[in-house]
Amino acid sequence: MFLVIFFSIACSKGKTILETTSLNLESVPTVHAEDVISLMSDSGVTRYRLKASIWDIYSKEGQTNWIFPRGIYVEKFDSIFQVEASVVADTAYYFGHTGIWQLIGNVKVINLKQETFETSELFWDQKTAQVYSDSLVRVEQQGAVIVSIGFKSNQEMNNYMFYSIQPSTYFEVKGDTLPRPQEEELKQK
Repeated sequence: MFLVIFFSIACSKGKTILETTSLNLESVPTVHAEDVISLMSDSGVTRYRLKASIWDIYSKEGQTNWIFPRGIYVEKFDSIFQVEASVVADTAYYFGHTGIWQLIGNVKVINLKQETFETSELFWDQKTAQVYSDSLVRVEQQGAVIVSIGFKSNQEMNNYMFYSIQPSTYFEVKGDTLPRPQEEELKQK
């Protein structure tokens, strides 16, 4: 009897006993996937490809939330599988109960017109079909760059409005027509 008690005490030293009552089961994902590539179709035609290092799905009381803690990359294809548009972000959240996506960190969107939107945070509300941000956004269009604090757009990002354009940052670029500093200095001499 003494040996049984001794061994049970000796074996339990240095080990941490985990109490199941201290586990927060709501913080454990229902589904955890790594190195994900998912193809999505629209009317039976493959239109989108999603890539993520980690995709965690949390389900609680009928609500489902998705978290992409190591980033997300989404491409939209045309009918011959050429990439038409893309979205990339360092972190992404999808809140199923509201239908809102939140993209955070180095967000870059290229729309169908090949305009590039860069910001630190972007929201897409699927229910209202609106995309918006209150953060600094840089938009590169063909021939122009616009910098603004915030914008909103339709979900195709081809009809947008800026909240506060930064006046000193809007300029037009037409080929190589802007004089180089050395050329300007030579003209002045």
